[in-house]
Amino acid sequence: MDRTIQELTWEHNAIIDSSSDGLFVCDGQGKILRVNPASQRINHASADQLVGKDYLDAAAEGLVILPSAALEAIKQRQQVSLLQENRFGRKLISTATPVFADDGELIRVVVSERDITEIDRLQRQLEEQSAIGDQFRQQILELQQLSLNDRPLIAESPAMIKVIRQALKLSKVDSTVLILGESGVGKGLIADLIHQHSNRADKPIIKLNCGAIPESLIEAELFGYVKGAFTGATGNKPGLLEIADGGTIFLDEIAELPPSSQVKLLRFIEDSHITRLGSTQSRRVDVRILTATNRDLQQMMGGGQFRTDLYYRLSVIPLQVPPLRERRECLLPLIRSYIDLFATQAKLTRRLTAAAIDALSSYSYPGNVRELMNICERLVVMSDTELIDVVDLPQAVITGVDQQFSDWPDEMTMAQIQETVERTVLLNTSLRYRKQQDIATRLGMSQPTVARKLQKYGISSHFEKNS
Repeated sequence: MDRTIQELTWEHNAIIDSSSDGLFVCDGQGKILRVNPASQRINHASADQLVGKDYLDAAAEGLVILPSAALEAIKQRQQVSLLQENRFGRKLISTATPVFADDGELIRVVVSERDITEIDRLQRQLEEQSAIGDQFRQQILELQQLSLNDRPLIAESPAMIKVIRQALKLSKVDSTVLILGESGVGKGLIADLIHQHSNRADKPIIKLNCGAIPESLIEAELFGYVKGAFTGATGNKPGLLEIADGGTIFLDEIAELPPSSQVKLLRFIEDSHITRLGSTQSRRVDVRILTATNRDLQQMMGGGQFRTDLYYRLSVIPLQVPPLRERRECLLPLIRSYIDLFATQAKLTRRLTAAAIDALSSYSYPGNVRELMNICERLVVMSDTELIDVVDLPQAVITGVDQQFSDWPDEMTMAQIQETVERTVLLNTSLRYRKQQDIATRLGMSQPTVARKLQKYGISSHFEKNS
């Protein structure tokens, strides 16, 4: 019996001392009872210096760091994990697990310390290499990224590359262009692109949102007015068409243009002459017209809401901008571009974990690029740490990931679809449960299998911070 106990003790000591993770044990009051060699290396403190001391006393001597996972576990009487940085600049994940006697008394706290400094450094290297690859690819491929007014127009999908090529071709002529697409897809950026590459680039591009101006004022805005034309007209004012002379006018939300203004705009397109409200004198101006809408103008024509003759004059060349969900290849470059843009503007350093990138790339973005921009700005501003993780994402993104189980791209194999579904399920389940065992129970899997798959799909870092 004595020999068996001796062998078990030796085996027990060998396991603890050979662990690459730091391990130390406290009693129920926070006194340090044991420290393994790995923990001594991590804390740069010997067992002789630590064993027998109260944790707070050891912290006061600078031997260990605060806050303490061990003390939090004693206080909360449950497992606690903390992401910490010690006084030597090493990043650690400390997990403290309380041990209870049969009567419920807390008798021990076992703390595991994992040095993730090297992992973090490798992740940075991977991100830097990825960034270099992206930069090289953008230099080689024409039209992959164009910067317009500090807002990136990125095209990595065949559909978006086609749109940009068409826009650049249209910039060489003066034809009227109708830009179609859902709200937030970047129709205004396409209009900017056409103007900035045209022979009118040295003249202004004047923009008017037809849906933002009251019907009673929109004609005055477009065509101008003279003194006394209406109540409040105390002087002469040129309209936007006059101001844009020699350049371009971009009429956004053209479907909201009231019927009376539709008539006058049609007449201007036909003869290029304008007459200010309250005046009888006309003047010729040279303006290229670009328009945009997210509505179905043909359906509106059928309902008598939009003039048929105006529609055919505006849609000489229609240009359809695809929604973000149909250009998935653009997602990752856009996300990284906007995170970098807003971080630079705020003079902050921000980067995304692999799990956060995966969740953001799986979201459908019903608000398109405008919604993506808002999400990226929110993440940069609201994140408390340099590393943005899944827990920092808006609930709409996390919830939206659940809806991505249909309409798989034709090029995806069954194995790829299965992996995508498995990763999404594990990601969402890890947000609801704090422990791997709880995740395993919920999904009917073993805990080692869950741990292996979390690591495989890059969800382990998120889980460890929140377990």
